[in-house]
Amino acid sequence: MTAVAVLLAALLAQAPSGPGPEGLTLPGYRLHLVVDESVDADTLRALAGGGTVLWLRTRSNMLRDSTVEAVALFPEAYVLFRPPLLEAHAEQLRRAPRAGAWVDAGTLGKGAGWHHRLGPRPVAVDVRGPLDAEVARRVAALRPARVTWMPGETDATLAGWGELAQLPGAKVLVLAGAPGTRSEGAFPAEGAGSTGQPGASRLAAREEGALSAGDATTTEAPLTARACPEEVLPVPLRAARTRVTVRVNAGTPVDGPPCGMGRRVRVSGPPDDAALVALFSRVPDVELELEVGAGPAALANARRWVERLEAAVRGNGSRQ
Repeated sequence: MTAVAVLLAALLAQAPSGPGPEGLTLPGYRLHLVVDESVDADTLRALAGGGTVLWLRTRSNMLRDSTVEAVALFPEAYVLFRPPLLEAHAEQLRRAPRAGAWVDAGTLGKGAGWHHRLGPRPVAVDVRGPLDAEVARRVAALRPARVTWMPGETDATLAGWGELAQLPGAKVLVLAGAPGTRSEGAFPAEGAGSTGQPGASRLAAREEGALSAGDATTTEAPLTARACPEEVLPVPLRAARTRVTVRVNAGTPVDGPPCGMGRRVRVSGPPDDAALVALFSRVPDVELELEVGAGPAALANARRWVERLEAAVRGNGSRQ
C-alpha cells in the first residue's frame, strides 16, 4: 500500500461514519467521479459504489494492472483513450469487460476505426466546439452510450442542438461560461440566487439557467443560459429536451430541471445533509458529478460522497 493510501485510510478513520442524510432515502443514485489514473488502485477500489460512474483520465493508453482491476469493480466506467491504439492497449481492458472507452470527437477522423480495437464495449464521446452534421455522423457511427457536448460561444446553435438531440445514448449539454463548465466564455447566468437552504454554499447558490433560442426561425440562433418560454423552441426540439441533461454548477436553485431537461450538478466539498435532502426532494432523478483531486484529502472527500449516497440507498438515510 502506498504512502498516499495509508494517509487516506487515516483520514477516513477520523471521518464521521454515521447514517446517511437525514430524511433521505433513495432507490438509487448516479455519482460521476472524474479521477486521474495516478490515484492508487486501493484508493480507487474504495470509490466503487452501486451508483458510481468512473471517468478515468489517462496520460497514455497503457494502464497499470492494478488500476485495470480497480476499474473492473465499477458498475459503469469510462477510460480515456487516444489514437494510436495498439493491440496491447485493447488487450489490457479485457480484464474489465464492463469498462467503456472515453474518446474525443476530434480524434475520430485520425486513423480509420482506431477505436474498434477495443471491441464491443460502451463508448462515451466528448464533443468540443461546433456539432455539425459531419461531426454528428462520426459520433453516431460509434453508437455511443454517452455524449457530452461542450460548445463554445459561437458554436451553441439550434442546429447543433438538433444534432445532439438525435444522437443515440445519454446526452449532456455543457454551456460555455456557466459556473462549473470546462470552458469559459459566453452565456452568463441570469436570475442568480440562493435557495435559502442550509448548505447553500455547496448545493444551492447560483442559477445557470436553461436553454432558449434568440430566434426560433433560424437554426443558427444561439442557445443561451436565460429562461426559456415554451414557445421559443420548435416543437421537435421541445420533445428532445427530455432526452438531454444540462450540467450545472453546484449552487443551482433546485426548483426543477431547467426547460424540462434533466440535470447533472457538479459538487465540491463534503456532502451537506440538508442540501442533499432539498436537492433530491425537488429533483429526484438528479445526477451528481465530482472532480476528484489526487491528494489524500480530496480522495477522502470523494469516499464520503459515496458512503453518504450508499447509506441513503440502504435505507439508513433517516436518523432515528
